Amino acid sequence: MNFDKTFKKIEKIKNLYDHGQYEMALSLLNAAVRRGIFEADEQWVVDDCYSRTYYQMGEVDTALDYAWRSLNEPEGQNFRTQQWHFSDYLFMLHYSPRTTDALMRERHFLYDQFATPESMCHHSHARHQHDRIRIGYLANSFRGGVITLFCWPMIVGYDRSRFEVYCYALEDVKEDGGTLDAVRSQVKVLRSYKWGQMKAEIVRDIYEDEIDILVDLNVHASGGCTAAVMCHRPAPVQVAGIGYMATSGTRAVDYFIGDRYCDPPGAERDFKETLLRLTSHFCYTPLERAKAVKRTYALTDHIRFATFNNGLKINPEVAAAWAEILRRVPGSTLLVKGSSGKKYMTRERYRILLRAGIPAERIRMEKPSHDFLQRYMDVDIQLDTFPYVGGATMADSLFMGVPVITRYGKRHGTRFGYSMLMQVGAGELASPDTEGYIERAVALARDRQLLAALHAQLPERMRQSPLMDSRGYLRELEACYEEIWQRWLREPEEADEFPAFCGVFEKGNREFVENKI
Repeated sequence: MNFDKTFKKIEKIKNLYDHGQYEMALSLLNAAVRRGIFEADEQWVVDDCYSRTYYQMGEVDTALDYAWRSLNEPEGQNFRTQQWHFSDYLFMLHYSPRTTDALMRERHFLYDQFATPESMCHHSHARHQHDRIRIGYLANSFRGGVITLFCWPMIVGYDRSRFEVYCYALEDVKEDGGTLDAVRSQVKVLRSYKWGQMKAEIVRDIYEDEIDILVDLNVHASGGCTAAVMCHRPAPVQVAGIGYMATSGTRAVDYFIGDRYCDPPGAERDFKETLLRLTSHFCYTPLERAKAVKRTYALTDHIRFATFNNGLKINPEVAAAWAEILRRVPGSTLLVKGSSGKKYMTRERYRILLRAGIPAERIRMEKPSHDFLQRYMDVDIQLDTFPYVGGATMADSLFMGVPVITRYGKRHGTRFGYSMLMQVGAGELASPDTEGYIERAVALARDRQLLAALHAQLPERMRQSPLMDSRGYLRELEACYEEIWQRWLREPEEADEFPAFCGVFEKGNREFVENKI
């Protein structure tokens, strides 16, 4: 396959896609397919283009079908490209209501085939005799987002007498005079890389830093760049969790950070890793601007529902539940303040809500804004999405004093909201089914006294809960680190079958696709 030649065929399509002209991109792609301009070994590119376009248009199930077809095309893709696309596919699965627990587990476990013994690093006990345990945190970015909200204590509050912390950012880090400088000042090493840099260089750095325990904070998010690094096992003990909602799916990762609410008995079936059940699987650190929000909340004559979740999480099933809630609560309104400013996405989510039967005059669509936290003061109840529930939005909402109604399932990624509500003593706001979700929202809307009490109490409940107990969280986490490290030291030495350091495994994937997926 000639990549330059193929790129020229899709250049106009990609340009339209990059500028948010998804319908035009789709039309041009359809025309190109009808003209038969693509070769057999380019079919995976065609299917991938369809997948990415439909995904941005909000048609997740169609996007998933094309993504799976693309992954199974036996010609053209190299190993790393397929690995990247496979992670994207796994991430997309969380958005679809038709994704069963069994399918989620099965497809994630297939990712294990990207971790091959001949591409892994070799480790010996003698090489890891350090005065302090070396912890490496691997993330796409250490600037904002989930990492800042849920991982900050791990970076700044660790016990320096027992641990050394190294951070690896898979982005081209530029000085910002804020978050990055704060990270750099607290850790032994902060290394950053240009986006798309060869994984062999990143693996080599981690290996040569002699990291004892490597923690993947993103896993399959953003193309699975961190998961691709983990597949080479640059550290003898590897852990995943916090920034991703399911198993890594690979034998290269030994442990997954969970908690008793997200991962009840029996959850082990969904993981390749051994579960580390903490009291809470993360510790929430509110943004600085959250502390500056003026507490101006007051009940009004009509209930104001809202969602602050990513628009892609709003599917027809969610919209139908919201429509029924608004029908049962006369005069109520729905604010949809998403995290994406894309016009197409906003328009499509609005159409989904209208098709569900919500009158236009009861919907308010808003673009993301820097002062979005202040907007919580104009909300009575937040309605969580499902099956892809809120994480940061749930934590922000509770910290702002806004109760959240959530629906949870059996697998880890559907239970974030349930876990947080249980931690703050508001588990009655969570339901395992849609009818219960609707009933809880309606009941809370009608109980003005309870609603006012929750708004007054939730911020302090958050502060006093395990969700914000950074010292307690770190004591638990660091005890786990020490236990799993000692466990590795007690294990027999690995057979020295492979070179100490192996480069990134690159090959054509015809055999991989045909025989394994």
